[in-house]
Amino acid sequence: MIFQGDVSKYHPSDALMFLSQLSLNGVLTIACGQQLVILTFKGGHLVDAHSKAGDEKLLQALRFHKAVTQAQEGQIRKVQTETGIPVRQVLTALKLFPLGEIKKWLEISINEALLELFLMERGEFHFTDTPVEEDGAGIQQDTVAIAIRVLSHAEELRSFEKSIVTLDRGLVVKATPEQLAELPPEERTIAYLAGRVSSVRQLMTVAPYYSHKTMQSIEKQIGKLFDLAPVCVKPGSDTQVYVPSADSLFGMYKQAVKLLMHTDEVLKKVEAVVGFCKKYFDGILILTAREKQVIHCKAIAIEKGKNIRQQTFKGQLGSLDQDPVLQAVQKTGIGFFGKIFPSAILNKVAQLPANGECALFPIAIQAQLTMFFYAYNVVPQQGLSAHHYLELLSWLIMPMEKAKAVGALQTDTPVPTASAPAKEPAPQGGIGQLVAKIEELPPLPAMATKALQLLSDPETATEAIERAIAHDQALVAKIIRVSNSALYGGLQKVESLRQALTRLGAKTTKSLILAASTRSYFFKEHKGMKVWGPILWQHSVECGLAARRIAAACGYADIEQAFISGLMHDIGKLAILMLDDKKYQEINRIKVTEKRPDLEVEIQVVGASHTEIGRMLMEKWHMPEAVQRCVECHHHPDEASDHIVLAAMITYADHLSHLWGSHPQPGLEAASPQLNELLRIIGICAEKNNALVTQVQTDFQNADLMD
Repeated sequence: MIFQGDVSKYHPSDALMFLSQLSLNGVLTIACGQQLVILTFKGGHLVDAHSKAGDEKLLQALRFHKAVTQAQEGQIRKVQTETGIPVRQVLTALKLFPLGEIKKWLEISINEALLELFLMERGEFHFTDTPVEEDGAGIQQDTVAIAIRVLSHAEELRSFEKSIVTLDRGLVVKATPEQLAELPPEERTIAYLAGRVSSVRQLMTVAPYYSHKTMQSIEKQIGKLFDLAPVCVKPGSDTQVYVPSADSLFGMYKQAVKLLMHTDEVLKKVEAVVGFCKKYFDGILILTAREKQVIHCKAIAIEKGKNIRQQTFKGQLGSLDQDPVLQAVQKTGIGFFGKIFPSAILNKVAQLPANGECALFPIAIQAQLTMFFYAYNVVPQQGLSAHHYLELLSWLIMPMEKAKAVGALQTDTPVPTASAPAKEPAPQGGIGQLVAKIEELPPLPAMATKALQLLSDPETATEAIERAIAHDQALVAKIIRVSNSALYGGLQKVESLRQALTRLGAKTTKSLILAASTRSYFFKEHKGMKVWGPILWQHSVECGLAARRIAAACGYADIEQAFISGLMHDIGKLAILMLDDKKYQEINRIKVTEKRPDLEVEIQVVGASHTEIGRMLMEKWHMPEAVQRCVECHHHPDEASDHIVLAAMITYADHLSHLWGSHPQPGLEAASPQLNELLRIIGICAEKNNALVTQVQTDFQNADLMD
């Protein structure tokens, strides 16, 4: 297989996702002039990554940790220079030690190569499948997880460079020997090297640590151990360039305003305001409340304008009813700016000073979810301060629909009477925008719609159904193939469409037509769909097959309805991907890096969860009410009312796919009190469940029947 493209048109992270999904063995080469990054895959896992920067990091780590002598390092460099082969291969050939002994330093090299790749803005990539031999290192990275993690590191590095204007700025070490002695070993090494290099960029290059880790240490210590020089030297030149101050309060405010004006994404707005506050406030809290309960908080403690500690709190942190200020901000949408107020909720997640000032305003207000932004100072700021500028910024980030509602209450506009009812305004932002965008998604194909209508009428003759389907030869072939499979087949092989329709029956045929018609949406021709579409499709098929088995095991009346519900359960994720693949990628990045639930992150990034969006799409496609409710409630089946059993089946099918399917999720358990409750609702005993799981695992191996 040959897979190639242009980095500027097809992001490297998407290429990695694609290769992971195909579970290939081979080598991906990315080249831009003399810059070269080479990645090696085995079974879709990343086992090696090589670049000039990565090789240098590996040698620095080996030297720093005394894994090689000076003479051995010289020998390695000589072989590398003469042959051009990577350091890891040189080490294999020289047999100085088993590669498994230096696994953690090899992983630093891999991270460094990926970071270099994700910082590339142009270049050509080329993948060739080829056998990959073991070298004893024992490295097998989850490609999707490491790609998401290092991609976020690349974004943070770009942001850091913007904040200091250029990485070519010099560092002035102002720490005393006593201060240096108190530092952790890694930070002490970085501070020591800072006095022997000419710029931030050079320090990140020579430090024997992953560049992102070095950058974090530098960022934390600027203003404390280091000062940034007001001049820098351009690479390849002796000319000094003056760097304008990036520390001006008004300048930082203007930068934040510019970012806020150019995005509608809640997450990007939060990042812009956090970027502003990190220089002028002592602490930041980002709180999430579901209905009236605060369930999540990200706390950022700050010292001298630099982030020094982040902490995440989860669980029942307190009720808004217990906090008058938080409750008022949620109800009115109006922020609070003034002296620090007593709060049992806030005191659980931060050590708030007795005096000082704070700012509290809403970031997002949805039907069941509210996000708050809270920043505080220990000592009140004098004159025109960052506190005043933050209030101005809050006007740009505050949810517009709530602000408009509040504004209407503060005017003299007459209230509409019963005789002259007000026209309900079109929804603005968040879920309203998604409602409008759902209309942009295509309906089911005309052939599928016609066939499904015919199949819904018990009086329709088989000949009429056959005529409606016959012109789609791909669908005909699929129906015949599935009818002969172990999932649906009998002892006698069928060879015609009519025989297949007779064997399968109307309900099963409807399921297959719906699956075949839906599949095309998962393989649309645009960048995001090429990577994520096949992964979503595979999971959807597995969930459908598992739901069908579960329905049969518990004696559910309509097993094909279970199949369709399973197939469609994550259709809202597909809608998000089709409408905005960048937001979909951002959702996945946050889920992995912050380990937060799907629904919570989706509401934060796009303003609605995939379950809400999926329900809208099912309504548009005129799916049965039972299917609509399962799509809407598969994360909370107890909310599905009359369809709780079917929804519980889909929840369990979803779990089995994540546990045993083609893309298993780490950390899942085969048994838990929550799963036991699902099985109780469904009506499956432990013995029957063991047999069911075995059948489902076999079905997952045959999931390609739906392709």
